[in-house]
Amino acid sequence: MRVLVAGLGEKKEFGLRSLRDAGHFVGVIDLAHRIPVSLVDWWRAGDRFSVESMLAAARSADFTWDAVVCWEELSTDLAREVAERLGVPSTRMPAGHFRHKGVMHARLRELGVPTPQLGVAHTLSECADLIDGRYPAVVKPTDYGGSGGVRIVRGPEELPEAFAFALEAARGGQVAVDRYVSGKEFSVESVTWAPGKTEVVTVTEKHLSRPPYFAEVGHVVPAVLPPAEREELERAVVRVLDALGMEAGVSHAEFRLTPDGPVLMEVAGRPAGDQVPRLVLLATGWNLYLAELAAVVGSTVSPEVPAAQSAAVRFFNGDGETPFRHPVTLENSLTAPFAGVLRELSYYEPEGAVTDAPRGIGGRNGHAVLAGRADEVREALRVLDDGRPIYQGAE
Repeated sequence: MRVLVAGLGEKKEFGLRSLRDAGHFVGVIDLAHRIPVSLVDWWRAGDRFSVESMLAAARSADFTWDAVVCWEELSTDLAREVAERLGVPSTRMPAGHFRHKGVMHARLRELGVPTPQLGVAHTLSECADLIDGRYPAVVKPTDYGGSGGVRIVRGPEELPEAFAFALEAARGGQVAVDRYVSGKEFSVESVTWAPGKTEVVTVTEKHLSRPPYFAEVGHVVPAVLPPAEREELERAVVRVLDALGMEAGVSHAEFRLTPDGPVLMEVAGRPAGDQVPRLVLLATGWNLYLAELAAVVGSTVSPEVPAAQSAAVRFFNGDGETPFRHPVTLENSLTAPFAGVLRELSYYEPEGAVTDAPRGIGGRNGHAVLAGRADEVREALRVLDDGRPIYQGAE
């Protein structure tokens, strides 16, 4: 099958390998420097924010495409329009419902689904009016992803900086204002095969930096949860996807688990980033990229035998002061707790580098992917974190 990825995103090598290893011909349209050309069969540089640019690039091929997918959060709606004009299948969901947080939460409120959003603001004064003294609150871009531009606001004196931070990341010039929800954060990875037919693949445990920013510093698959709480999350995501009109594709929904039940933060109509699809394959046997393609073309796939009981990724971040120390070396990688558990190690910065603390996306010094028994993975994470407690969003 000839599959066009119209908007690749960053660090999606695993997705490209997944499609090619399954025997598909893979093409990519994106900025030239973001395309790993050795992993694709065809590529063109194109503006991922322009339907006409991507359409012209797609039509420059001397063959026809069989399906279009998109792994770049900012381009998902545009890629579906490209597919429609090419006359080939793509993910199916209403425009805006999975891209614009204002549209998303307004739709959920209409249907009685609990949502923390207070509204959408264009100006600082509108933002203050929506909060109306109800601090703490959270301000975020309406049309960005990956925790970029998100900040908690504990009082009116913090609002101008938080509003400016969110607005800088907002392509459409709007910010969403939410009431602050305290609770551990999880994501739910699902595949929708057809309208009303969603299969929950797994629940992922999210690890975050501490407020005021909520940078994602790691993930664990599967999350360790009591069965009742896992079932609550599974029911909640199906309700959300049905309400938003998901018809075919893979989704990544982020919830905070409160005493009153799960509260949706946001949901994306694409596979998760941050190495999550790789963790899902290792720990569940499901390949989210192949599941997405199958849903797009009206087929199905089944999971493989999992390679491990648990899988995790830890991102190494700076704090603006402390010189970076490589936590895994050649010597200790061969001994417990890393021997047999460490699957990938990558450093983006040399030892001694001083980098800023992450503010949403960016600010990372490297990452490690772990897989093995659940207790082995937890111990490796503990050592990587120097015993610091993991923060998941609960105060």
